[in-house]
Amino acid sequence: MRFKILFTFALLSLLTVGAVNAQNGMDNVRLFQSFYYDAVITPNTFAEAGLNYNDYEYGSNFNVGAKGAYQINPQIDVTLGLDFVSFSPEEGDGESGLSDLMVVGKYNLMPEDTKVSVGAYVTAPIGEEKVGQGNLNYGAFGAVRHPLDNGMTITANAGLGFYEYEEPGDFEIDPITFEITETEGETKHESFFMLGAGAIYPMNDQMNIVGEFVMKTEFDYMMISGGVDYLMGNNHLRAALGIGLDDGAPDLAIWGGFLLPLGQ
Repeated sequence: MRFKILFTFALLSLLTVGAVNAQNGMDNVRLFQSFYYDAVITPNTFAEAGLNYNDYEYGSNFNVGAKGAYQINPQIDVTLGLDFVSFSPEEGDGESGLSDLMVVGKYNLMPEDTKVSVGAYVTAPIGEEKVGQGNLNYGAFGAVRHPLDNGMTITANAGLGFYEYEEPGDFEIDPITFEITETEGETKHESFFMLGAGAIYPMNDQMNIVGEFVMKTEFDYMMISGGVDYLMGNNHLRAALGIGLDDGAPDLAIWGGFLLPLGQ
């Protein structure tokens, strides 16, 4: 708990130090936790190769994958994401497999300095069940980005999601033969609310600090994270550390990525 408090204090300190020059809303700097649920419409097509490690009390998972975004027009873009997931429990054997395909579409309502967008997402159930995939999840969200006079950009998003799960079947007993049979399980969807807030602070022309807080109901998920987006030419080297604040979130999360613009 003391480490979590210190991490939060250090992150807030970095985001409240002296003013620097603004960078046009920093549209090329992406969030980490709310990567898909951001207000900005990508100014150019990009691809990001990345990894994510999550440590839980009962085990850990390690994901390696890629994301990409394509601008259909200045107000609409589409983002895709796919991972290879490896889960290692504290006891027993681990499992590895392909994740579901994340598909996100966004529409920008306000293209000025303050950006407001709405979007929707769906997961194509192509992943493997042994790693908890193969589910048709979907949802909708709204997001905002607002640049401040000191160069910082603040972000926020909120949405309603629906995740797929299978309700176990019942056992039935034949009254004559006493034979026990199990009925087939039923696929259902459960709703949850997600809320995110963050800030992007330009330390200099090349390095931006990205701080975020994300909460998801139903999963008891709450996490604070701090990351760095470092500009190398037109490319972005990205890394972040997250600390879980509730039982459903990882105790520790690590992100790393390399974002490559594919067109201007």
